[in-house]
Amino acid sequence: MSDLISKRFGMRGRLWALWVVQTLGGVFCVILGQVGSLTASIVVMIVFSVFVQTACGLTFGVVPFVSRRSLGVISGMTGGGGNVGAVLTQLIFFKGTKYTKERGITLMGLMIICCSLPIMLIYFPQWGGMFCGPSKMVATEEDYYLFEWNSDEKERGLHQASLKFADNSRSERGITKLNSATNAT
Repeated sequence: MSDLISKRFGMRGRLWALWVVQTLGGVFCVILGQVGSLTASIVVMIVFSVFVQTACGLTFGVVPFVSRRSLGVISGMTGGGGNVGAVLTQLIFFKGTKYTKERGITLMGLMIICCSLPIMLIYFPQWGGMFCGPSKMVATEEDYYLFEWNSDEKERGLHQASLKFADNSRSERGITKLNSATNAT
């Protein structure tokens, strides 16, 4: 889904899709905590699960573009953060008798919605963010990814993989921006 949206709308589309899907997952979690029948609970839980899995995929559709050089670290932190979040959620809402199961599920949904809000702050200078376009200061993907390497590392050719990745990541501009950039050259 992330790649399909990116073909048309670029990185901004990826971010919007992630925010919408994760927020809707939270909404369905809230609904799950409120429904009273077993049949409705099963249906809502299946829909909630689809949104959760899609949000995970959409998250890892953005992760590789954060830093080419530190891709392993960023991926590990993202995956580990999800696991830590799951443990904390269990401890906060489901350990002990402070909340009923239904109330805990509802509060977990509200927490998911709140945790979706920082997606609005993700900004890539070369592609923009959810609400604003690219920076006029950073002209190319190469500028963004080469910034991670010092001159000694560049002399030794360690930056070559980042250059190739930068070239491949031009598609994150979206089809409209990519076509106008291609026509201009």
